[in-house]
Amino acid sequence: MPLVGAGTWQYNDTIAYQSVCKALQAGYTMIDTAWGYKNQVGVGLAIKDCWQGRREDLFVLTKVPGGLTPGETTAMHYQNLWELQLDYVDHLMVHFPSDWEQEHTGKQQRQDEWKALEELYHSDKTRSIGISHYCAQHIDDILEIAKIKPTLNQVEYHVGAKGVDNNVMHKCAQEGILFMSFSPLCGPCQLDSPDDSLVTGKLVTEIASHYPNKTGAQVALRFIVQQALDRPMVAGVIPKSNNAQHIAQNMDIFDFELTQDDMALLTAAQKPKPEPGDCAVP
Repeated sequence: MPLVGAGTWQYNDTIAYQSVCKALQAGYTMIDTAWGYKNQVGVGLAIKDCWQGRREDLFVLTKVPGGLTPGETTAMHYQNLWELQLDYVDHLMVHFPSDWEQEHTGKQQRQDEWKALEELYHSDKTRSIGISHYCAQHIDDILEIAKIKPTLNQVEYHVGAKGVDNNVMHKCAQEGILFMSFSPLCGPCQLDSPDDSLVTGKLVTEIASHYPNKTGAQVALRFIVQQALDRPMVAGVIPKSNNAQHIAQNMDIFDFELTQDDMALLTAAQKPKPEPGDCAVP
């Protein structure tokens, strides 16, 4: 699995098409999308038009919503495949541990949905299965009944996301589940100050000044990827952009290494804080 992929959250079909084409042309080999993003038609067209390699060399991740019945889960993933114009995806996740619009979705529905993902795996509609936004207690619910353990858990993690590394990352490492960062530049964050930005903020830009031709965003991404290189249970990052220069820069993070002192500063950062998460979901 590549350590850097192209995200597509909050893009419509048109922008998703443009962004994914630019990413593929820049050398990306991993694309992340979801049924809930409502842009998989654009993503699928971009793969069809702009991917020049073999299908087996492209890693496509998608998701089905949480809180579905087994039948709904299967039907929704077949819709994923239709929209993406693919026979299979490389990784299928349950997007959330619950359905936010239903009051009483919980452990049992979570477990039933996981069993449906296992069936989709056995029917070759996905090469691996996993979870997203899951906290430690939700992981335990799945492991209680799983015949196939989740391959990875995709969670908001970035500089300033204190607590995530001490809770969910530890649980994933303990259980042999890969931990992947979404929003590694804190796209959804409500910043208390422009200084907290992981693109142009004070901490990341000051550290970037230590490394020739590197930006604050590259420092923030390298912070996570460097952990992935040192800790095999960290699976990398899914940044997003529709700017060709930024897309290239987001990939250009493998020719420098942050010093121990700079890693310590980034690890100690208290901001920007992650969005209030899913751990209160029963």
